[in-house]
Amino acid sequence: MAATDSIVYHGNCHCGRYRFQVSTAEITSAISCSCSLCVKKGYLWLIPGEGAFTVLRDEGYLVEYQTSTLKDKFCSYCGSGVEGEHLTGPLRGKFLINIRTLREPYVNPFKLESAITVIEAEGDTRSIEPVSQQPDEPAAKSLFICHCGDVRAILLSPIEGEELKEDNCSKCVRIAYIGIYPTKDNVRIHGRDRVFEYLTGGKFTGSTYCKTCGVHVFSNIYGPPISVFDKLPPERKERALAVYHKNMAMQPLNVRAIEGVKIDTFQPLIKREDEGTEGYELDS
Repeated sequence: MAATDSIVYHGNCHCGRYRFQVSTAEITSAISCSCSLCVKKGYLWLIPGEGAFTVLRDEGYLVEYQTSTLKDKFCSYCGSGVEGEHLTGPLRGKFLINIRTLREPYVNPFKLESAITVIEAEGDTRSIEPVSQQPDEPAAKSLFICHCGDVRAILLSPIEGEELKEDNCSKCVRIAYIGIYPTKDNVRIHGRDRVFEYLTGGKFTGSTYCKTCGVHVFSNIYGPPISVFDKLPPERKERALAVYHKNMAMQPLNVRAIEGVKIDTFQPLIKREDEGTEGYELDS
């Protein structure tokens, strides 16, 4: 495609505190990397041409986290991973943009899956201290952990019994979120004081991110005020409250944070909603 046929894509972290544009041929494929951080964040990379990338707004919230394989930049307000530079392998020294952050025109990552080139990581090393288990605590079935190890969730029940969900709404698409929703009594969380939280809309759910590495491990559910059900007819109120209490008992976890996860093994079990980012608007 000639340079004159390039498309100008506008992108941003979810909150819009960092915005950019990139001029490139129509995006019909993507690159993914097998390194542990790229897997936990579900990155889909684009390599822009020289001079094709321009920052439009930078309010100073982008922070860097470096691993043995990747310099990663994410928004410390909303958690969106935006840019990267690999330190090893075929992508070494390349400036990369996370395709998931492109908003206008929107690039649906679900449509790119058949055209993803997987790059195998080289020299991916990290040291994680084990989580101590209480003597009376059941054995962990799955360990959900951020990249640096500061934030962890232990699932005490089999993941095979959980429903896996993925959608491409404006927030979830940016963090490549694949959720499961066990009850709180089946989850133990370590490092609640080491996350920052991002709430949107009605602020009924807060997505949390490790302050150091930016990986999303768990969410907090707050729900609407219970008083919103008071005006409902008795029969509707009873059903609505049953759903409310069920939701409030949940502890959402991000499947991508499972240590050593192979997403391909879960793919057939994931229920998807392909509704896109309709209704998502940024403040000017």
